[in-house]
Amino acid sequence: MKTLLNDGNKMKKILHLFRTEKFTEGFIDLMKNIPEHEHMFWVYGERYLNDQCSYLKVDNVKYFPKLEIKLNKKTTEKEFENYDLIVYHGVFENYIIEYFYTHKDLLDKLILYFWGGDKEKLPENTYERKAKKFVVRNSLAVVTIILQDYFDLGKKYRLKGKHFCAKYYNEYEVELINKMINVPHLHRETINIQLGNSATVTNNHLDILNTLSKFKENDIQIYVPLSYGAAEYTQQVITYGKEIFGDKFIPFTKFMPVGEYYNFLNKMDIAIFDMKRQQALGNIHALMRMGCKIYFNKNSILWDFFVNGLGCIVADVNEISEIGIEEFATFSEKDREYNRIRIYEAFSKEKSVVEWKKIFDSL
Repeated sequence: MKTLLNDGNKMKKILHLFRTEKFTEGFIDLMKNIPEHEHMFWVYGERYLNDQCSYLKVDNVKYFPKLEIKLNKKTTEKEFENYDLIVYHGVFENYIIEYFYTHKDLLDKLILYFWGGDKEKLPENTYERKAKKFVVRNSLAVVTIILQDYFDLGKKYRLKGKHFCAKYYNEYEVELINKMINVPHLHRETINIQLGNSATVTNNHLDILNTLSKFKENDIQIYVPLSYGAAEYTQQVITYGKEIFGDKFIPFTKFMPVGEYYNFLNKMDIAIFDMKRQQALGNIHALMRMGCKIYFNKNSILWDFFVNGLGCIVADVNEISEIGIEEFATFSEKDREYNRIRIYEAFSKEKSVVEWKKIFDSL
């Protein structure tokens, strides 16, 4: 039953379409901080699915291994009509886009939350391409993490709806990071370097490995997360990395539990993210809080967001070829602490709640 809030806004029924991802549970928990509206989650997929996904048993969560089956049922449209807003998190699945294309009357309550990679390419299939263009252009609102993503989407889709910026927040992961920060760093004989966050060509692994090759005789270890992405590209990166660095090149091809992964991140001295598009925000957030020195491409969205937007202190990947190992690795404690403060403020729970509440209240 819908009630009126004290500020005159109607309590809204909001449906979230959200795949099983590493940040799904965190977002479900975050919405508990916005009780002014009623939230329901349709969670789908099998990625990251394990015995610890207790959030799937919560009353306001329904799990669908294959959401396309649910969308093919005649009763689903009626269910959608019972909600005031529908938030589709991560605009990747063509079958979801096609559903809203064939049910255009739902577009006036559809909010599309772009994660970054989902804005890069349009489907090759003519019908799917037409459907995505229409749905994105005519949805009620588009939400992005970074403002530049919205500008890019505007050029591609000529957006008509409203725009908001908002971020996720995971209390459990933030607590893990806080614990890591308070653990004294032991002296290490090697310089530990993280390269990228996934087995996607946007990480530009091969060029960076080539640039780092001048340090191959130094005491370094290069760690490369390759647990998701293209298998063929994964093997290409591993072959090239081993050829140059031998045992100093350490790839990760399997997912780690969250606690284990953050323990790994906390051992990194340097992290290099040479992608032009927005990705790896979770890694970057954690690494900056942990005091790691970060390298970005100066012409990337990440540089614009973290340096020009938040004022963080990072280095340019294009300078690596011109400097020695000492300058490459040096990062003062003053700069580490400055980044920690900037990131803590920008990615706080309070800020995320305000961002999402603004979206729901104003639509």
